Amino acid sequence: MADDATTGPVAEIDLSIPAMVCDGCAEKVRQTISAIAGVQAVKPKLWHKRVQVQYEPSKVQVLQIKDALGAAGFNAVEA
Repeated sequence: MADDATTGPVAEIDLSIPAMVCDGCAEKVRQTISAIAGVQAVKPKLWHKRVQVQYEPSKVQVLQIKDALGAAGFNAVEA
């Protein structure tokens, strides 16, 4: 991945999302985060009420991810 000119270094974060209680919520979380430029991968973990996000810090910051989730109705905190 480091050799790909279109992507930079990738970071990973786990966010706790207490309001993610059903498959529909998990899908909305996945779609919301996936739509953000610089996000590489999103893995909601419904039963743990968490989401794992791989992203490029040079293109997106954690606060932007949290803000997008907040706008979609989900409060997210770093796990």
